[in-house]
Amino acid sequence: MVWGGGASAPARTHQRDGAEVVTWPGVDPAPLVRAGVPVRPAEAVIGDQGLAAATAAARTWTRLWGRLPLVDGESFREIVSWRDTSLLWLTEGFLRHETAGPQCAEIVEISLRLLDATGVSEVDAVGLAPTDATLLARACTARGVLFHGPTPKARPLRSAAPGHAGGLRALGRVLAPGAPPPPPSPSTTAGPADGPPLLLIPAREADARPLQPLLDAAAVEFSRPGVIVPVPALGRWETRRVRRAATEANGRLRRCWKRLRGAPGLVESYRHQDVGFSDLAEHDLERILLGHLPGAVLRLEAAVELFSVVRPAVVLLSGSPRDERRALLAACAVARVPAAVLHPGPVGPEEIDRDDGGPRAEVTFVWEPGSEPGPALARLDEAARARVEPE
Repeated sequence: MVWGGGASAPARTHQRDGAEVVTWPGVDPAPLVRAGVPVRPAEAVIGDQGLAAATAAARTWTRLWGRLPLVDGESFREIVSWRDTSLLWLTEGFLRHETAGPQCAEIVEISLRLLDATGVSEVDAVGLAPTDATLLARACTARGVLFHGPTPKARPLRSAAPGHAGGLRALGRVLAPGAPPPPPSPSTTAGPADGPPLLLIPAREADARPLQPLLDAAAVEFSRPGVIVPVPALGRWETRRVRRAATEANGRLRRCWKRLRGAPGLVESYRHQDVGFSDLAEHDLERILLGHLPGAVLRLEAAVELFSVVRPAVVLLSGSPRDERRALLAACAVARVPAAVLHPGPVGPEEIDRDDGGPRAEVTFVWEPGSEPGPALARLDEAARARVEPE
């Protein structure tokens, strides 16, 4: 029996009838212990290796999904593009953490590992969330295990991700009446008043302060002005051209959504280890194409506009989440501007872009605020010397 919370009486009854009682991951077994019911947490049953495998299942599903054929033999990576760049690269972080597909893959992996570790032939479940119960039941079917339920009707998972309304809000800004105000001139913080500047784009304005010593040192070292434009300030470069481009991109994304939704290949792609969950991830495609990506394209185009005004010698990106950073790197590729990515501390594996991960920076390095700037200046010089040939 898998116990997901609630009254302890059903667990006690099943245990007396000879069942082994296991709590679902994240569920506190203390109520059953106090009731005298022998119980094992699922985490102890599948072990650290099983927990790591569940996390890896979500990560692997995310990485592979965008490359699976969805319609007419084409993958999401091939279908959804802008400026000759696949928009898959600008949505992998969102897909991994804010949509239902990876969550379902992780739950399926936990369910299968739990069945394999216990070797049971029958499973009962009490107190599980509807999604957990549904996927556990499907895992039982895949393994030939009798599931006694209950199995509530599957409903699409909700998430914190922006849905259709997010896309409409972005489109509303694009179609707002009246000409946008001219973009302001970015403030020069250090160095001479002329020459191509070093442009620092931190995730937030507050993130620029710890990096100011490095920017000042770079301005002196390379005899160039240092300019700071935080990511939130990019909205001030949403010119008429940017809005027209964003309108066109929104139209393309909506056509992609209409082409893909309900396609047999899309339904089949939502599967892990012979367990399907496309019904639980029904809203994922809409959240990606009509919620997340319109904002990403708008940010990309605003950054292109900024680069055309500032004409930087090198763009230094720091602190932005992966999808946001990739949008800015795509803008650097469009504007043919060398880019460097600065991580203010050690980074995890998900922050390291693969060789096939879309537009990449000329250099990527770690510099902790307060440390010696010399090695960082050498990497910046390497990026600034990169030559981007015109067409």
